[in-house]
Amino acid sequence: MTYKKKHIAGKDSLAKKRPGGVTELGALINSFASDPKIKSKLKKFSIFNHWEEIAGKEIAAKTKPQKIFKGILYISVSSSTWANELSMMSRQLINKINDFAGEPFIKELRFKI
Repeated sequence: MTYKKKHIAGKDSLAKKRPGGVTELGALINSFASDPKIKSKLKKFSIFNHWEEIAGKEIAAKTKPQKIFKGILYISVSSSTWANELSMMSRQLINKINDFAGEPFIKELRFKI
């Protein structure tokens, strides 16, 4: 079975072709990920995989980012004390998150116990 090359994000050629007209998977993924919209979304959602790096060990041990919806990052916390503390630090944490992402994706944080 062979797959036809598709026209994605205005690119005429997606990646290296192997004999028989088949595109290498790694090259296809790199081409797909180089699309600015896709790259932006990948960076946005990498927040979840790099939470400890962004928030720090102490905060990451007591929290877990759950979802991003309309610029709001929902974070589960281990206690109401942590929710209160992080609420007071939310502007600093938002700045750290957005600095990591390279764009101001997050406008607000909401904490859930």
